[in-house]
Amino acid sequence: MINRHPESDLLVEYVSGSLSVAPCISVTTHLQYCKQCSDSVESLGEIGGELLTTAEAVPVSDELFDRVIASLDSLVKEEPSDEPQRQCSDTISAELPEFVQRLLPDGELDWRRLSPSLKVARISVGEEKYELALHRIDAGGKAPEHDHLGKEITVVLTGSFSDEDGVYQPGDFLVREAGDTHRPFAARNQECICLSVLEAPIRLTGIKRVLNPFLSFTPS
Repeated sequence: MINRHPESDLLVEYVSGSLSVAPCISVTTHLQYCKQCSDSVESLGEIGGELLTTAEAVPVSDELFDRVIASLDSLVKEEPSDEPQRQCSDTISAELPEFVQRLLPDGELDWRRLSPSLKVARISVGEEKYELALHRIDAGGKAPEHDHLGKEITVVLTGSFSDEDGVYQPGDFLVREAGDTHRPFAARNQECICLSVLEAPIRLTGIKRVLNPFLSFTPS
């Protein structure tokens, strides 16, 4: 059962198209699991459409109109290709939602171990502000205790994990703000894989902070 959802303001930004690429991907991923939020997004879209139809018409210059038409004319649909579609061959790929699978690179993911129980694979989507990545905690494992220097969005994809504030299942959408501290623990019976969006590096706050106070951060 999904217990954590995006705030209403975030869904409004999503529908309006004002979210950056990585946060938009996180909301779309949550929608693959959550009918409640999918229905909310559909309703918000309908409201937006009604507002547009009832808004007073504003005169548009001929020059602007011509530019819009030229832009539309330049959009050419891609021809179907006979070449096989690229596919990630990593063993975890089949466990993930189809939408997330389409974001993954061809071949194996570049998993990097951040701690004995935690690995990360970054996903490149042309994002300049945020890092987008998969985080993978071994069954019964724990991530290092850390705090945040910026916003972190996490969507649970498979398995589950817990921290000081609760237990999180597939589809749960969590937002951590700058200054928040926690230590995730994966369930004992299954590894946990999450999609994560980071606005800034996370900082280790446990004993390992002396050796490596900051985990690496690379916008995607």
